[in-house]
Amino acid sequence: MNADAHPRRGGRDPHRPFALEWALKIAGFRVLGPADSVEDAIALCQMTRPDLALIDLNLRDGGDGVEVAYYLHQRHQTPCLFLSAQAGHARANRHLAWGLVRKPYDSASVPEIINFIARLRRGDETTQVPAGLELFRPKDN
Repeated sequence: MNADAHPRRGGRDPHRPFALEWALKIAGFRVLGPADSVEDAIALCQMTRPDLALIDLNLRDGGDGVEVAYYLHQRHQTPCLFLSAQAGHARANRHLAWGLVRKPYDSASVPEIINFIARLRRGDETTQVPAGLELFRPKDN
């Protein structure tokens, strides 16, 4: 599975995107990003269609990650997972994502969350949502 198109934000911790990338690679995921802008993220997704996009809502260049999620949803039906401290903005756009991982988060927990989403997409019965995930999509979507 690709855990791709992770648009990143500058934020207070410049190492966070790299910690997440490292955690994903150790877990066996292929990572396309991070991307600093909507344009960069879309360009990455046009080159290699992601299986799942991890999207920060507040991009480094000031762009809105919701634009990336909308593009992926409309163009490729790519599932997205929001990574953001902006819970209200994420919830307002819940139709574009499977869920929200609120910042700050432990990068090591994200691979488990991705695997959980993959199981839901396959229709597997899962009883417990992993810590740190606010699930938007019910199991049957």
